[in-house]
Amino acid sequence: MTDIDQPEDGYARMLRERRNEVVEASWARCDRLFPRRYADAFADHPEVVEWVDAYIDKPEQVPGLLLIGPTGTGKTWQAYGALRRAVTYPRPARGVGYRADAWSATTHSDLLAMMRPGSKTDPEHELKQMRETPLLLVDDLGVGKNSEWVEDVTYRLINGRYEDMRPSIFTSNLAMSDLKAALGERITSRLAETCTRVVLVGADRRRAPKES
Repeated sequence: MTDIDQPEDGYARMLRERRNEVVEASWARCDRLFPRRYADAFADHPEVVEWVDAYIDKPEQVPGLLLIGPTGTGKTWQAYGALRRAVTYPRPARGVGYRADAWSATTHSDLLAMMRPGSKTDPEHELKQMRETPLLLVDDLGVGKNSEWVEDVTYRLINGRYEDMRPSIFTSNLAMSDLKAALGERITSRLAETCTRVVLVGADRRRAPKES
């Protein structure tokens, strides 16, 4: 009898079942929490796929991912695709067999709304959660009117993750020079140091002519 013919023992079967459970649960969480428009998003840009592979291999060592480019070039689609692929990977875990990485996703505008005085959330708790989650996606970084308060909130988030070396996925319609003007040098210098920058180009897909 060859090794292939050997029956699966109970422990191996338990590990396989646990692995499948983790994958199914993490996919279901993405399905539940992703914006509907990006429910089917997948990462196919070569540099984005390369980043995800590096994250899966060594999440504690991978840099962040910054997707920049004009409106409608697919930045958010690639970002959510990268996030799903990264957080549905089952990692070996002592005691439970396998686990998937925790994550959070928001837009820069929603982040600021949660942090404003008088919001229905606890701003400091929300900021702490986003600073400490293993993988964070922030869409549309730098959108909206800048102010000292906006810069301070954004800096606290990005600097906290910078200091703890936690990877993040960011998207922005702004070039780095414009991000610097919008968010300040402290923030953009940390993004430049800690992120793999991917520039997406092309026509605005949202305005592409429909096929007749």
